Amino acid sequence: MYERSEPLDILTPAADEPASGVLVFGAPRGGTSMVAGVLRLIGLDMGARQGRGNNEDLDIQAARGNVGNLGDVTHPDYAAALERMRPVIEARAAEGRPWGWKDPHGGLYARDVLDVLPSPRLIAVFRDPAAAAARIHMLTGQSVAEALNDVLWLYGKAQGLIAEPPAPLAMASYEKALVRPERFVEQLAFFCHLEPTPEQVREAVAFISPERGHGDPHSPGWPREGAL
Repeated sequence: MYERSEPLDILTPAADEPASGVLVFGAPRGGTSMVAGVLRLIGLDMGARQGRGNNEDLDIQAARGNVGNLGDVTHPDYAAALERMRPVIEARAAEGRPWGWKDPHGGLYARDVLDVLPSPRLIAVFRDPAAAAARIHMLTGQSVAEALNDVLWLYGKAQGLIAEPPAPLAMASYEKALVRPERFVEQLAFFCHLEPTPEQVREAVAFISPERGHGDPHSPGWPREGAL
């Protein structure tokens, strides 16, 4: 079945120009690190200061701060996070190169940063929720039930963006990318209007292998075994 369907569904086509402001979002332990890593390897600047192993822009992450109240747009913490993040994002955009950032919680604030992105793209990443919840439980000790509730809640927020896309948007399947890595790399490059070299493509395809893991190599349970 996976061989007959696409790993990336482009729901809203993008303009024929390099992406300037690609937001990769979904849920923690949901495959966003893999997608961001592929984008980095095929030529997208994903941040000068990178989180160890997770391909997160540490400057944007630090500006965002705690995610505890990020889901409530009426909470003062939400406005404060936007006030801190927007100048950092604007500075990245001013550099004039194809760029993006990964934030599993990015779907919570995506609509409120699009106006500062010159040529935005949104990539919603989905993974088997049970696998994501089990991984969160393994790493944090949070109960599987609570972790699953958090993952599904974030996927619900992503679904809201998919239902009414505010910018060019694509929906990625982590599992399908594992089955069709070459096609996934090709589709990401097309969506973001990138032209990777053959060597970059080979590195990106190899990166998708689940055995290598896409998170922090110093985290418990790494290296990962199997398609986690």
